[in-house]
Amino acid sequence: MTEPSEHAVVVGGSLAGLLSARILADHFARVTLIERDRFTENVESRPGLGQARHLHVLWSRGLEIAEGLFPGLEDELRVAGVPEVRVPADMLWLTSAGWRRRFESTRLLTFSRDLLDWTVRSRLAKDEKVRLLSGHEVTGLTADGGTVTGVEVRERGTTARGEPLTADLVVDATGRVSKTPAWLERIGYPAPPQTRIDPLLGYASRNYAVPSGFDPGWKALYLQAKAPGTRTGALFPQEGGRWIVSLFGVGEDYPPTDEEGFLEFAKSLRSPVLYEAIREAEPLTPVVSYRRTDNHRRHYERMSAWPKRFVVVGDALCAFNPLYGQGMTVAAKSALTLDACLRADGDLDRLAGRFHRWAVKNAAGPWLVATGEDLRYGTTKGASAGVRTRILNRYVDRVQALANVDPRVCDRFVDVLALTAPPESLFLPEVLWRAVTKRTPQPTGPDDLAP
Repeated sequence: MTEPSEHAVVVGGSLAGLLSARILADHFARVTLIERDRFTENVESRPGLGQARHLHVLWSRGLEIAEGLFPGLEDELRVAGVPEVRVPADMLWLTSAGWRRRFESTRLLTFSRDLLDWTVRSRLAKDEKVRLLSGHEVTGLTADGGTVTGVEVRERGTTARGEPLTADLVVDATGRVSKTPAWLERIGYPAPPQTRIDPLLGYASRNYAVPSGFDPGWKALYLQAKAPGTRTGALFPQEGGRWIVSLFGVGEDYPPTDEEGFLEFAKSLRSPVLYEAIREAEPLTPVVSYRRTDNHRRHYERMSAWPKRFVVVGDALCAFNPLYGQGMTVAAKSALTLDACLRADGDLDRLAGRFHRWAVKNAAGPWLVATGEDLRYGTTKGASAGVRTRILNRYVDRVQALANVDPRVCDRFVDVLALTAPPESLFLPEVLWRAVTKRTPQPTGPDDLAP
């Protein structure tokens, strides 16, 4: 865009919303971000981040994008005490195929979601173009013919009809609870086609203090289920000298939230190493649970009619089973896509169609990974594994086993998880031939994982 447009509105203070607002500040004279929760000056949980008290992963590509948008962000997180985990060099990783050798591959900064959002939001608030309007909610869109002209806003807790706030562009970043289908209906548009694939997964998490003097030679644990087994567990360090421990169960095999039940679930995992780490550790928080974990796509790109100057991003467009840690990185990639669309053509009337098509391509790989794994279970709702999916899963099993012992294939596999490479890269000749022809004896246990 050669000249900044006047005003953009972002609805929702999710990471997708924060990053979108940062992008829009490069293209608009003013940006207003509207969030139902009240932002505070301190790092605190808020109701709108329902998953904030659980394990989150921002893969290397997502961190790279966030650092590009907010230079120095990584240094700020490190000053706040955020640890780094090299994956899988610093981990004990029990994959569905067995233990993974501890190769050098990629790295993660392992922070609480509250700290990440607060740090990004604090940086965004320093931009004079951006206004953060917290404690307010959007009740609908305003439109003139086929063009969205703004939103209706009211202070949260009141019952009055919202006051109009005009905008040249409106972005919905309200996540899984998005009300866009209802907003569209009010201005004369049909609801979008939707796809839901629900593994009936629930998880429970709590923080522990890292025991004094604890040094087993690893920083993090990831113990994956092996279908038809349903139970997964993860332990990662966070700022403040603590662990975040999250337990996951598929097919309504939900981890309990009481003390004894939580520990018994941890003890039942495929390896006792996580249970042994936490059984004498000091709990810092109660056990909390979360069960809204379905893969959910709203197919706005398929709609024959769409209002101009209105865009949907992040989980409001496509949400993933959070077990695979893809959502925040996909949101970061979508922010770059929004920037690319705005730079490619300054016509805001045509922006939505272009963006939604590109965003679907961004989400295609993560969707394939998440749903392919979820369809291993006959209890998954919304779809079943056809012949193609079963063949793909058998091949992925071979690649997974090869990645456990081959550093080059491990790099490829982790790059797909980190969204720096598409799933198709696992079918390159160097991987395909070896996965199909090579038998791969697996490490015998945690003590046999040196590269």
